Parts: sequence; C-alpha cells; structure tokens
Amino acid sequence: MSFFGGAGDLELFLSRSLVMSVGAVPVCLAAMVFFISEEGWRFSLLLCGVLSPIAAYLAVRAKREIRIRGGMAASGLGLAVAALPLTFFLASIEGA
Repeated sequence: MSFFGGAGDLELFLSRSLVMSVGAVPVCLAAMVFFISEEGWRFSLLLCGVLSPIAAYLAVRAKREIRIRGGMAASGLGLAVAALPLTFFLASIEGA
C-alpha cells in the first residue's frame, strides 16, 4: 500500500497516519482557541475539541493493535483531515 505517491507498506501507512492525526490535534486546538476568542463561535469546541482527539485516538489504537487495522487508521486520518476544513466552512456560513 503506497501513501502520498511513494512506495511503502502497511507499517509506513500506519506510521504516517499516526503522525498526521496526532499532529492535527494542536492545529485544531489553536483554531478552536482563535474562533472562541475572536468571534465567540462555540461550535468550534465541538468540532476541533472533540473530533481531533478522537482521530488521534483511532490512529494510535490502530498502530498499537496486535492485528493491524488499516481501516481504523484511515478513518482517524480522515477525521483529522476533515475537522479543520469543516470548522472553517461552518464558521464562514455562520459569519455570513
């Protein structure tokens, strides 16, 4: 299974999805603090404060399982990637 155009295996995919999912948590938390302090938008607490830690948990759990679960890592990565654009989109809708 290749990831980001490179040749690799399942272990590489799980490692990269773990790093990206855990790395998205501070970014989402910073966006949550920005939205709450600047615009008073409380839905960012739900989206960034809940979705990104759940995504990181799924990626960590998929990496630590005895039998490897690629779907769990992919869903964690998908949640981590989707949380921030969804937050920006909903904030722009509410601000309009």
